[in-house]
Amino acid sequence: MSSEPDPVPTHEPSVPLHVDQLLEQRSVAAGVEALARRNAHHLADMDDAEREDARVLWSEMVAEILGSVRDTLGGRVVKDGPGRAVIILSDHPQEPGEVQAEAIFSPQIEEVPGPDGENQVVATFAQVLGMQVADLLPQLAEQMAADVDDEDNPSIGAND
Repeated sequence: MSSEPDPVPTHEPSVPLHVDQLLEQRSVAAGVEALARRNAHHLADMDDAEREDARVLWSEMVAEILGSVRDTLGGRVVKDGPGRAVIILSDHPQEPGEVQAEAIFSPQIEEVPGPDGENQVVATFAQVLGMQVADLLPQLAEQMAADVDDEDNPSIGAND
């Protein structure tokens, strides 16, 4: 009877993780930084152009690896199947009151030449709606900031 420990620790994350977050820019950047730490001795021997080439290659590798993990955990997204748009809102870590927004589309939205020569977007209904919601986020943030300012300054608008 083998009692070898599980090589990958299994624990619940403190914040729920959506499988599409694996493809976020910050996830890929974290993977690239891990590779840079692991290969620091090689990077030290490279010139600036070689370091940039390495980071581009590592970014592509990490994105492909995380995409495979995402497909395994969340089910493969069929190119011509149903699409999805995931909008992730996070409090900005260095700017209190600021919010970071990121949109992830599966399958990836494509731009193709249209019959009139102008590019058109190939996307599912959910993805188009997601793009429209993402476009509204700056307006919603401005309105929310204005509402907060009005609450902080009750004299504003009191006599209007």
